Amino acid sequence: MKLTVDFSELHAAVALMGADKLDVGNPLRATLSAIDPIDIVLSSEGLEVHINEVEMQSGMLAFQGRQVLLYIQDHGTGVQEALDDGIKGNKFHVADCVTLKKMRAAGRFERYVATNNIEGTFLISGSDYYSGQAVEGKTRLRVCKNCLSKLNYKGYSQGNRAKIFDAFSLTEFFETFSSFFPHMPKRMAGNNDSLYTDDWPQLSARCKALKNYICESCHVDLSDHKHLLHVHHRNGVKTDNSSSNLQVLCADCHRKQPLHDWMFVKHADTQLINRLRRHQKGDNARINWDQAFVFADPGVHGVLHLARAKGMPPPRIGYEINDATQGLVAELELAWPGRRMGVAISDQDVIAANKKGWRVWSMIEALEHF
Repeated sequence: MKLTVDFSELHAAVALMGADKLDVGNPLRATLSAIDPIDIVLSSEGLEVHINEVEMQSGMLAFQGRQVLLYIQDHGTGVQEALDDGIKGNKFHVADCVTLKKMRAAGRFERYVATNNIEGTFLISGSDYYSGQAVEGKTRLRVCKNCLSKLNYKGYSQGNRAKIFDAFSLTEFFETFSSFFPHMPKRMAGNNDSLYTDDWPQLSARCKALKNYICESCHVDLSDHKHLLHVHHRNGVKTDNSSSNLQVLCADCHRKQPLHDWMFVKHADTQLINRLRRHQKGDNARINWDQAFVFADPGVHGVLHLARAKGMPPPRIGYEINDATQGLVAELELAWPGRRMGVAISDQDVIAANKKGWRVWSMIEALEHF
């Protein structure tokens, strides 16, 4: 006996949620992704390493593809002073700054602790100055100023150095440069799905559909890439689902909202959003400096600050270099087509663009050449 079942109401509910259809002809498989042990170690107390074990990723520090910072745990007889006031302790490093370069050049390979814990407190140890007894505890160390200068973080080299140093946040820093690393941080402070109401999946999907899957900030159309569209709570209260508090944003615009330092977006996703912006607005669209900072990947903001200070015109964002058949050769984060120069995050894009006769640098190389 053949059964006929009416799924029209179910299909209507699915359409209302904005979900895509699945091919149920293929068996569905649930995949559990285990957390790599190295991520557990790096996000807890860290891993003791030699400085020559750490990779340099476009001027920043990496360990097995993960963005890390380095600090010296052993504070010797100054440990108690550092525990009482973190500013008196050893600075931690977030970039391949002049301090680390000098230490390598001098053959000094002190043992550092590599970590991507973004809570801001550091386990340090040493011995009491008077008794010689072992002392251990946690304190809030400060960032190395040479590192901020190396990356021109937030325009550090152009001024407001004291303000930028005092306001430095590890969560914001790691989010800023997340596009440069193949592995996403496993611990994202503040990302607590339990804070949302039970009907949030249906409600957020309805909001996206009502806005025709268009970002309310940059106006990119993500109807073919709905997974890159989010719904943002303006006041930060995830249980306040009033219409005035909800804003439909692309993943890139969402992560740039206040207090969203925990939100990490893959480089490929940022590139796709910028590509869609460019194609939908037209290849000849011009932007001003304020728009350049809004649309560009935060990791290249240091270059933007320097370029503006040098009197250069605003760059094109997400620029594509094509071959004779209009095939994509390279994608640049920043580009000045008239000068055939630009900046790319991916090493492959840098190499491919230079082969086409462009002068393209990595972020850290651009800071040095500009």
